[in-house]
Amino acid sequence: MAVTKRRLAALVTHPIQYFKPIFQGLAADPEVELLVVYGCDHGLEASADPDFGVTFAWDSNPIEGFPSSFASKAPLQALSSTSGAWPIARQAAAQIQAFQPDAVLVFSYSPRFIQFTTLLLAQAGQTLWLRAETTDHALERSGVKGFLRDRVLKRWYGLFRHVFPIGTRSQQHYVRLGIPLEKQSLARYAVDVDFFAAQVAEWKPQRQELRRDLQIQPGDHVLLYVGKISPVKNPLLLPQALAHLTADPRLNSILVVVVGDGELRAALEAELEAVIPGRWRGMGFQNQQQLGRFYALADTLVLPSIQGETWGLVVNEAQQFGLNVICSDKVGSSVDLVEPSERGRVHRSGDAADFAQAIAELCTSSALASPDMDQLPHPQQLVGQVLKQLKGLPENCG
Repeated sequence: MAVTKRRLAALVTHPIQYFKPIFQGLAADPEVELLVVYGCDHGLEASADPDFGVTFAWDSNPIEGFPSSFASKAPLQALSSTSGAWPIARQAAAQIQAFQPDAVLVFSYSPRFIQFTTLLLAQAGQTLWLRAETTDHALERSGVKGFLRDRVLKRWYGLFRHVFPIGTRSQQHYVRLGIPLEKQSLARYAVDVDFFAAQVAEWKPQRQELRRDLQIQPGDHVLLYVGKISPVKNPLLLPQALAHLTADPRLNSILVVVVGDGELRAALEAELEAVIPGRWRGMGFQNQQQLGRFYALADTLVLPSIQGETWGLVVNEAQQFGLNVICSDKVGSSVDLVEPSERGRVHRSGDAADFAQAIAELCTSSALASPDMDQLPHPQQLVGQVLKQLKGLPENCG
């Protein structure tokens, strides 16, 4: 007897490499028919990224292995403006409606494209689920702004029958705003674990050679910064923290490698040169296939974000390579991944002295440990939670 497939649509702004294994896992289930609808194709072809400040296309195909469609080929910025987002949202909603899904999994609650499409789907009576970067800690708000945000989000969350929190802080946020635990399925944010396992296998054996290529001495402890060099990441706190260690002999063994680009790159490099002259390497933007070489040569990842870091997926990546991690208390994954770890430290956001102490405590521990893969989030966790909800739906629920 033929199996009746359940239909699941996913709504996403643009192709994102971290979502690829999730969609592949859902599409691989023989009882599921999947369609991923993107607002635009940003990242597939070379285009300017406003945050990195460079033009690039991802070097790993983020839409391979599952059915997908695009509501537009507009630039990513168009999804944030009312005039640009509305026609794209109408097209996306029409594609999803034509698919006749049993449920729609919406990734994020912004920008306007997501909001408009979600409202159109809700008006059409679709069963909506939410997977979004939602926490209370990432941004500090005034009492009035916090009150208004809560009012709006409570009404917004009322559109969704189920939510999939990305971590502990996300789950706490939903509970605080009235979503009971029985309407939540926790699945911690994950990277493409299999992709990075291949990166570990390729680059980790070359650790010493990679370090020699950058003139890193055997006794050096490499602090690695990976990501956008922007104010919300607060990268300038790193040289400020190192300045607190000028009288500490351990500073002489520290070397900093910066992977990324953004508006603060020149300022960061200038301050590093002032504090540790010649003991830093600026590598610029690196695509996915090249990230492994830098994790492999490093000892400790630093992520001193001051706001907006609802999770921090570079923590997942670094821990898969066995690195220590030092992050601020504004990083969402600090609760789930860093605080329980013997090889992690969490410093007070914006506190250079506290950051310096964390660096001093870990700068004698090199990246030679093997990670406990059972403790790291895996995309299959979300896949399993979504499939459980999908297959538990009554017939004709969409």
